Amino acid sequence: MVVAIALALFIDYFLYGLMLPLMPHSPARIATHQVVLVYGAYAVGALVTTPLAAYLGERIGGRRELLWGLALTALAAAILGLAPNVPLMVVARFCQGAASAALWIAALALIAEHYVAKRVEMIGYAYTGSTAGTILGPLVGGVLYHRIGYRLPFFTTEFLIAFDAFLLFYLLPEAKGRQSHTNISGLLLNPTILAPALAVAFAALAWGVVEPLLPAHLAQYGTGSEAIGLMFTISALMYGLSSPMVGWATERIELWHVVTLGTIAMAATLPLLAWFPSSLAVGFILCVINVAYAFVLNPATAELGNAVDRTGLSNYSAAYAVYNVAYSLGMMGTTGIAAMAIHHLGFLGSLLSVSATLIVCLFLVLKMQRPPLGTAPAETAAARQSCQS
Repeated sequence: MVVAIALALFIDYFLYGLMLPLMPHSPARIATHQVVLVYGAYAVGALVTTPLAAYLGERIGGRRELLWGLALTALAAAILGLAPNVPLMVVARFCQGAASAALWIAALALIAEHYVAKRVEMIGYAYTGSTAGTILGPLVGGVLYHRIGYRLPFFTTEFLIAFDAFLLFYLLPEAKGRQSHTNISGLLLNPTILAPALAVAFAALAWGVVEPLLPAHLAQYGTGSEAIGLMFTISALMYGLSSPMVGWATERIELWHVVTLGTIAMAATLPLLAWFPSSLAVGFILCVINVAYAFVLNPATAELGNAVDRTGLSNYSAAYAVYNVAYSLGMMGTTGIAAMAIHHLGFLGSLLSVSATLIVCLFLVLKMQRPPLGTAPAETAAARQSCQS
């Protein structure tokens, strides 16, 4: 079941990564000033459709939502491969963002529902699928384009989609959608949901600022694109390999202590990226940051499911819609910091500001979160009333 779900997340990030080397070669002939519009359509599609994806997840069940998400991904891949103009590319990227919202909400909700005892570990394995897609998407796209042409990478994606749809259909249990409705805004006002959501947001902010700024910083010291790509590839592999370790830690240490350790480790190591000109040292630090990132993101994601359990609602789709919103807001914060860094802060200043933000957000999260055990009945009833309409 986790393999089938991880493959769905792999496909989502694989298709996203394909566009990195292929965008300049699109038959749509996308101008430089239009690239932002095409990329932005993905984010808009994901954010706009997140409430709808949560609504459908509660009513049609996770398996059907995953299948619909894959169908929408197949449509997006077909249009991306054939689109002769920019407007169609924008439509395709919007569909891709909407499909991503459905896939992530359904995937995380299914894992939270079926793996209560090992949520952190299983969510980590699912994230490994998306990590592999991030690594292989640009690589496969570039290789296939130079060997055969522009359209083949997208047809390859269609084959993967068909294979995963077969797995999902036969491996995932059929589940009837729930008839109760959970208000996302109500969940956002619930501290037990808001605390892990904020942790997800600042984890996305911290790691997201590295991706646009580190390559430019390394290039100033003469580091080639191949070496930079290898650094990110190895660090991404370290993230995937650390998932069992994170699961082991949360089984022996209180979950929020694990998040605290991961956050402090990220805050302490981020500025080190600017202090060492050696590629080998930077690569090692990047691996440490990625492992620390897993210690923050994986438990925080699982805690969203735990928080839903404590409210008595069991509507995981709405909780992971909150995840989508939180992660997107964190990435938007990354964009703002990266823009400021170009003109005002510099690389080191940007990393120091992110580290300070991590520590401040950590204090807020620890203050907001409630003990996972011993919740008073009155508190549980109040939480349920604030979340359910």
